[in-house]
Amino acid sequence: MSEVKVLKLTTGEEVIARAKQNRDYMELEKPMTLAPVPGQAAGQMGFAMVPWMMAAKGDFIQISFSHIVVETKAKSDIEKNYLASITGLSL
Repeated sequence: MSEVKVLKLTTGEEVIARAKQNRDYMELEKPMTLAPVPGQAAGQMGFAMVPWMMAAKGDFIQISFSHIVVETKAKSDIEKNYLASITGLSL
């Protein structure tokens, strides 16, 4: 099973995904990113997890290591939200 990782890319994007390291690339399963959304109260902003590549056909994306600046484990609450989002199960 792949670990849930947060990646910072050379583009500045932060991506969260189940990640598996291969020889020449990182394979991401159902990568997501955070997008700003209007909050409950006027003038407040919140965040929602959205698919990183909305037009992609499959669930797996391969990304070259040269595009990854930082790789780290996800915070516990972010990991739970990500897994709930991709599986539909509440953790």
